[in-house]
Parts: sequence; structure tokens; C-alpha cells
Amino acid sequence: MKLVTKLAIVATLASFMFAGVNLTWGNSYADGADAEAGTMVATGSFGVHFDVNDNTTLGWEGGLMVGLAGPAGSTFRLGYTSTAPTLGMSYTWWEGAGTGWATNLSTAIDYGLTGTNDMDITVNLGFGF
Repeated sequence: MKLVTKLAIVATLASFMFAGVNLTWGNSYADGADAEAGTMVATGSFGVHFDVNDNTTLGWEGGLMVGLAGPAGSTFRLGYTSTAPTLGMSYTWWEGAGTGWATNLSTAIDYGLTGTNDMDITVNLGFGF
């Protein structure tokens, strides 16, 4: 039984190890602490996403993030951050055509689902391979 468990763990880790990887770096814009005054706060954003298959990604961007392929090249995002679960959408509006590192620019909008009505807009520069 232990051999089967070890083989399953190795097979699972190998599937992530050889999957496509996309590293993202950008800015996230959200309402500040004083939302009534209309303040906006910008914070740095970093993430890493692994391709599970052609339509699904699993990664980390401020919290656990699952991406599902949507219409017209968009991606539905389901996340869980330290403060709240999130639901959002992202769109990659530019992709580099070179070989090696794949470069892209994308924008994401995520909504907090715990009744706080928080919304984050993230603009990312991505590097993938």
C-alpha cells in the first residue's frame, strides 16, 4: 500500500513539474480603508499559475487561485485569499509571438464574496514557459 501511495504522489508532482508555468507580476488596485472618500490603493501583485490541462490552471495570486477557460479567450477565476473567497474574470489582451519565454499582458477583476463588496482590478505582466 505504501508503494502505491508513493507512486501516486510522484505521478501527481511530475504532472505539475512538467506543466506549463506562468509567472505574473503587476499592480492591484482596490478601495482604500476609507471607501466613502473614494480613495484607491495600489499594491504589488505576484503570482504563479500551473496549467493542469488546456482549460484549467491552478496557482497562487494573493491566495489560492483556480482558472477555468471562458468565452472569447477569457478566464473565470475562483480564489481564496486570507480575507475572503473571490470570483472574477481575467483577459489576456496581448501575447508575445517569440519562442522560449512567452510574454503576456492581462487584466483581472475579482470580487470578494463575503458581503464586503470588495473589488480588485489587477494589471499583470506575465512570463510563461
